[in-house]
Parts: sequence; structure tokens; C-alpha cells
Amino acid sequence: MRRTVCAGCCAAVLFLAACGSTSVAPPPEKDDTAERYEANPSDAVSIALPERVPRAYFGMVAPQILENVEIGSPDSLKTAISQLKNPHDEAERVLLFVAASVLQIVWPSEAGHVVVPETDVANAYTGAIASARDGMYDFGTGNADFLAKVLPSLVLVTSHTRSDYYERAQADLTDALQDRADSVLANYLLGVLYQRMERFSEAADCFAKVMRLAPQCYEASYALAQVTLRIGDAQATFNRTQELLQQNHLNADVLKLAVESAFAAGDLDAAEQYAARVLQLENDNMQYLLLRAKILALKGDYIKAASLLDIYARTDTTARDYLLLRATLQKDWNRNTAGAVATVERALQLYPDDAEIMLAAAELASQTGQRIGGKTAGDLAGQILAKDADNVAALGIQIAQLVQSRRYADAYRASSALLSLADVPASAVHTHIAICLQANHADEAWRLASGLYNDNPSDETVLQSYIRVLVATGRAQEASRLIAQQLPSANARMKSFLYYERSFIAQGEDAVLSDLRSSLTSNPRNKDSLMRLYEIYYRKREYRKAQYYLKQVVALSPTDEHLLELDRELTALLSR
Repeated sequence: MRRTVCAGCCAAVLFLAACGSTSVAPPPEKDDTAERYEANPSDAVSIALPERVPRAYFGMVAPQILENVEIGSPDSLKTAISQLKNPHDEAERVLLFVAASVLQIVWPSEAGHVVVPETDVANAYTGAIASARDGMYDFGTGNADFLAKVLPSLVLVTSHTRSDYYERAQADLTDALQDRADSVLANYLLGVLYQRMERFSEAADCFAKVMRLAPQCYEASYALAQVTLRIGDAQATFNRTQELLQQNHLNADVLKLAVESAFAAGDLDAAEQYAARVLQLENDNMQYLLLRAKILALKGDYIKAASLLDIYARTDTTARDYLLLRATLQKDWNRNTAGAVATVERALQLYPDDAEIMLAAAELASQTGQRIGGKTAGDLAGQILAKDADNVAALGIQIAQLVQSRRYADAYRASSALLSLADVPASAVHTHIAICLQANHADEAWRLASGLYNDNPSDETVLQSYIRVLVATGRAQEASRLIAQQLPSANARMKSFLYYERSFIAQGEDAVLSDLRSSLTSNPRNKDSLMRLYEIYYRKREYRKAQYYLKQVVALSPTDEHLLELDRELTALLSR
């Protein structure tokens, strides 16, 4: 009689046969005449199957060696390379190829004489590296283990042309760091990814972690310096470049970063020094020649700046930075306003949508009173503000134009909007105080000026605003005391200001005129004193004397339409 066999047992035996874990005889041929029996579960025999555990590709490699490759720092990779000595083991050959490739691609400053061995093995690891070298992200590694997740992101270092893989790379690297948070390689590649995505704060965090794990890693230190500059910490970047230059004082990339960070930090002497060192290494680098010329111009060394600009002009006269610097030199050094206007107009023609050129044009128009490209300073500032309503420089120009045209209510509104923004220059507060006095907001002017004075009473600009408000708000006794206290030690310009303000609280016309003349003795170009003398003599109908002072004011502000109109009226009055 046949034994009853459980269907489950047959399935288990067939599974074991498929897995190759045991040997089973083939089933007998079916006997159609044989009596059919159904399996009885009570007769089934339970067979214990071995647990199926996936075997990792690098499972036979010494765990410490694999860990060193996964950590992926320059030192750990070198250690792993020195330990992978078995050329007959495929996994070791592949891991050696991976370690040498990562060292060469990611840490070239440490690669030295390490040679990437040739390999005929084609798998997820070698394929990911080959794809990265070709500028592609390998989506087919399967994410089987740490290296399969990380190696495709080597493309972040080998190529800068594509971005269609960033989301996947971020997911893979983040997942890999869940497996090994201390991986220098994964943290660095994630930092590079965030840097590409312009998430600079997150990139800085990644690079800072790399520096904690591998303090001597040049590539990570340089990358950290780059992103700290982008997040606005120029001084930290400059300090890091000094550390990097101690390792290699001839590294042109670090020298360039030193120039840029020193310039951003306002250290023009250091910026010019490092720019000169860059040009010693790369004497045909026109970008840094032009930057050095710009730095020299800002330092007031116009002769050297002009000389470098002439050298640059041999190769290019249409670059935006060249045109901006040329206009600056024409205006500030050659005193050639017409030439500066023509240069800026050319820049506007070549770069009509460039905000920096438009701002330079607005500033030049504001300073000279001339139209640039047929537009006033207010027009140009308005164009900038239409695209960037919070542009501090453009708002400042717009406010200056409103004040010049005596539109104090509009100026007050614009100035109030400016002060609500971040990073507003201190000069904007003093301008707002002056506007408040003209726009009948004396209480606000007093609150601002007294607050500034309490915080910094020795600052000359603060002192001027405070005295101006004291006089304008009728606090004559305090103003008189403070002016008397400051006059003996004041410089010429400050004395001129103090005498001018004292003229408003002086008793009697003779005292007023005496203060105004003393103001002009200290500074003959004080427009406020000249204008007040014109007004006094005009009211006294002494028109010749009034004209004498008004002509001097017009000479100082030849494009001020209000002054020109007053001059025309007075000339007509005298001709009657």
C-alpha cells in the first residue's frame, strides 16, 4: 500500500531541490491505473528548512577593511588599499578598485601615486564608478548596501552639467548615512550636493562634520570655506584660507578665495595683496587683473588702477566690470563727467537688464544731475525698484531725488519704508531725521536723534543730527551749551556746521550774520550757510548781495532745477 505524502512536504522538497540544498530523486512516472489517494494532513511529516540569509558581495572581506572603505576618508582609504593584498579574490579586487577610484576622484590632493587597478569585473560597484566618470548618475545599483547607495553620487565631483538626479542622490546619501553616520565620504558628497542646490547652510553643516571626522582633509576644508562665504561669513572664510595656505602657499584656488573673502570682509589691503599673488601665478588671468584694479580704485590708488585697466583693455573693452570701473575712474579721478556718462550709457546698451549697471547709472545721474540714457536718477531707481522693491541703494537714490525736489511727504514715506528693511546703512537713519524735520515729524526726529546720541555721543555724524534736532525743536539752551563745548576742538567742517546751527539761536541780526560768516570762513563751500545768507539778503531786498551768495550755491549744485529757477527769478528782478 502506498504511503500518503503531504502536499506541503512535496513543495518543500521541490524548493530544496531548486535551491540546491539537497538531492532528491525524480518522482515516479504517473500510473493512470493506480488508485488515487488524497493527502491526509495527519500523516504529514514536518521538515525544518534552513533560514535563507542573503550573502553580501563583500561578505568574505575583513570587516575592518570594508569599514575603512565605507568611511572613505583619505587616511582610511589609504589604509584599506594597503590591506587589500589578495589578487585572486574577486571581492577584494573590486574593493581595491573602489577604494583607489574614490581616493583619486574625491580626494585628489591625497591620491599621490595611488594607481587605480584595471578590472574586468562588471557589477553595481564598478558600473557606478564608470557611470560617474562619464558624468552620469547610475540609477541601477539596487541600493543593496552602503557602497551601492553612495558610489553613484561620485558624479557630483566628476561633472557639473546635470541636475536631474539630485533628488535621488539626496535620498540615497541620506539613507547611507543612516547606516554609517561617521562616513566622511557620504557626508562630503551630501555637502557637495547641498552646495549645488544652493542650500549653503546645510552644506556647511555637512562639511563641518567632515572636518570633525577628518581634520586634515583639504577638499572638505576648501569646500567649507566656499560655502561660509556664500552664507555671508566672509571673515570665517578668510581665516580658513590662511590655514589652507599654510599647507600650500602656492595654491591658486585658495589664493583666489582669499582675495574674494578679504574683499567681501572689507579688508582691501589683504585683498589687493592676494590678488597680486594670484597674478604672479597666473599672469594672464584677466578676471583677477580687473578685480585688483577695482580694489586699487577703492583704495584711492587711481594711477595703478588705471594702468591695470589699460592692460585689460587690450583684450576686452565690453565686459560689464570693465565698463563700471572705467566710468568710476573717469568720474572720480579724471573728473570727466561726460566721459563717465558716455561709458555708463554704453554699459546700459550692452547690459540693459543688469541691476548693478542700472544702479551705477542711477548713482551717477543722482550725483551729476544729468540724464543717463535719457533717464533721470529717479527713473533709473524706479526701474530697479520695480523688480526689487527692497533694494536699499535704489531706495536711497529715490529718497535723495524726492528731497532735492522738496517733496518731503513722499520722501518721508519712502524713508520710513527703507528703515523697515534689514541691513540699512547708518546714513539712512540720519537722512530720515533730516526728512522728519522738514515733514513735520519733529517728535520722531527727536526720538531717533536722542537715542543715537545716548548710545554714541562722540560720533560726529550722530552729534550733528542731535544738535540739528535740538535747534529745530526749540531746545536752544541745550543746543547752545553743546555747541560751545564742541567748538574749541572741532575740525574745520564741524566748526562750519556748528556756526551755521548757532545762527538759528543767535540773538539779533548781527550775531546771525557773524555766525554765518564764521561758518563760511571754516568751510567756504557750506551750501547751507550760503543759502541762508541769500535768503536773509533777499528778504532785506539787498538783491546784489543775495545774488552773490546764490551764484555760489548754484555753482556747487549746477543741476538743481529749484536753484536754477531762483537764479533766473533774481536775475530778472535785477534787470528791471
